[in-house]
Amino acid sequence: MEQLIRLQNIDTKLKDLNDLLGDLPSKVEDLNNQEESTKDSITSKKSRSKELDVEINKTELDVSALIGKIDKLKDQLFLVTNNKQYDALMTEIDHLKEKRTGSENKLIELMEEKESTIELIGSMESDLQSLSETLTVRRKKLELVIEESAEEKNSLQKQRDQNVKDIDQNTLNVYSRVIEHRGGLAVVPLQGSACGGCGAHIPPQTVSEVRAKSAVHTCGVCGRFLYHNKV
Repeated sequence: MEQLIRLQNIDTKLKDLNDLLGDLPSKVEDLNNQEESTKDSITSKKSRSKELDVEINKTELDVSALIGKIDKLKDQLFLVTNNKQYDALMTEIDHLKEKRTGSENKLIELMEEKESTIELIGSMESDLQSLSETLTVRRKKLELVIEESAEEKNSLQKQRDQNVKDIDQNTLNVYSRVIEHRGGLAVVPLQGSACGGCGAHIPPQTVSEVRAKSAVHTCGVCGRFLYHNKV
């Protein structure tokens, strides 16, 4: 039983060391993911910004070409000799004006998208800087905690490895199952005639044997190993 008590003490200390890290590792991982996601988004938006430059330039050329065609046809109106030719030119001019209006509207939409894209890139780059600064701080904190606890953790692990050699495999298997499902606590003292883990009542005969150390007993409710803590 003494070996189990020592094992529990060692595992409790190891758990305490792991608890020092808290959710810091997961927060660092989340920030890493956010940083990579933001970088990808910025790259995507910058690529779109370049595409918009090309589209804007092409649309401006289209508008300019349409204006040129319209002006040329307007000049030809003064040269026509009959109503049929005049009507044909006016129909063509109206058609080109509609195309010009469509291209101008498209140009406005593209320029608005370009402006909003540039603003979004600026906002995301600001977010990225803030993320990177926070990530740097938390990475350093995580490294410091790991470094400070590494030596103690290694020492405890060596003690644990040595201690489990003195415990039979069946008992060790039970211990491992209980500690996994009972919040890291598999060995508890009696509290009067009750389990120190769950508070369940322990039969008098079992209490006597636990106090006398004549047998190894577990709580019939929570399964934890029981021992008598002399005060």
